[in-house]
Amino acid sequence: MRPLFQKFLEHRVVSSLFGVALAFVLGGFLWAVIVLMPIAHNIPLILRFNDIDGITNVGGMGQIIFMGFFGLLVVGMNCAIALEFDVRKPFFGKFLAGVTLAFAVLLFLAFAAIISVNI
Repeated sequence: MRPLFQKFLEHRVVSSLFGVALAFVLGGFLWAVIVLMPIAHNIPLILRFNDIDGITNVGGMGQIIFMGFFGLLVVGMNCAIALEFDVRKPFFGKFLAGVTLAFAVLLFLAFAAIISVNI
């Protein structure tokens, strides 16, 4: 079994896609925690808003932290799976990396939307 660092160097496309995905998830998570932490102690946070129904879900920082850690877990697990896929079938490894990047961008947008609704 090769060292993990060597796998990252051999599969540069998959590794770079996961690096960008990790940056989106971690960046959005840290942004949300830094911006929302001062106001989360006073009022509940609006987590879901709809133009037709109005506010449909409120919560606290625990749910924001759960979303961030779950996003990091998904990116990490998909990275390990995609690296193994890329060894056997390169298309599937790159496809999984691309789908994970799309997931990370959507999670970043969710953090941005929660910030914009609450500020």
